[in-house]
Amino acid sequence: MAGKNKYKFIGAVTAMFLVPFLILSRHFIYGAAKLQKNDTLRYLELRTTTGASIISSVLNLDYSLTRIAGAAGGQAAVKGELQRRVKENPFIYSELALLGAKGAEAARYTADKSVKTRIDYAKTMAFAEARGTMAPAGEVEYGDYTPPALVLVEPLLKGGAAPEFYLAGRLSLAYLGEIVRLMGKNSSGNFGLVDGGGQIIADSMSMSIVKPGLRAPPEVIKLLSVAADREAQNFSSEVYFRGREYLASVSNVGGSKWWIYEIMDPSDMPVHKASSWALRVVFSGVLLIVIFGIISYKLARLWLKEDSGGF
Repeated sequence: MAGKNKYKFIGAVTAMFLVPFLILSRHFIYGAAKLQKNDTLRYLELRTTTGASIISSVLNLDYSLTRIAGAAGGQAAVKGELQRRVKENPFIYSELALLGAKGAEAARYTADKSVKTRIDYAKTMAFAEARGTMAPAGEVEYGDYTPPALVLVEPLLKGGAAPEFYLAGRLSLAYLGEIVRLMGKNSSGNFGLVDGGGQIIADSMSMSIVKPGLRAPPEVIKLLSVAADREAQNFSSEVYFRGREYLASVSNVGGSKWWIYEIMDPSDMPVHKASSWALRVVFSGVLLIVIFGIISYKLARLWLKEDSGGF
């Protein structure tokens, strides 16, 4: 009988402390998980804003016709500059052209002479937009067997008058895609660049290579819609889709309609894999309570007088 009372006493003491401890531990574990998610979202936001800044700089340096448009000289000087750009950097400038006021081609310089497909810039949306707004315009071209290309059209403005000429070009985005994949190399999810229509230009999982023009994951599209509604340049949030939860962040590439995104499953959080400190704290607490229960029994036997039905 004494043996049964021993375990009853230890069990009662342990239960008195264990039940409230486990209730508090549940809130502790939930709060720790929430903090991990918030920290991860802030980390994703830092990565996407940094990536957007880098892409914006690359676009301004290597994917812009503004410097050519601002070059001094007449039509001959502009043609010479177009030819020089194509010759010096054929990996980006697939072709450059000089167009008339209505889109008629005045000159065209192509990096690969064997390519027979010639783009009619006058029929592109970029030309229509540039002509209507008198400002630079562009659109992304997706090919089945070639990297995406940026079709640019920029008016040559002089004195505020209607432009007599336009600069146009097809610029390969292969170099930009490699930069995006390099930035997303250490991503725990998928890191990528999308155009204004939500189509993937480049991503760390190379889905855009397998299927050019593929739309971004629905979770990213949903987050882009929220960011647009709020007129936010950066936005990070938990996204729920089809019963699953994702962590995602989007950042606008300055001066364009493009966005950098990163999305991941919460179970892939680096912090989650690296440390389960919250569970270890709870386990240690449970172990200590059990030990205290045993110690309480030992102390009770030392300090309390035993009777015939006692310890």
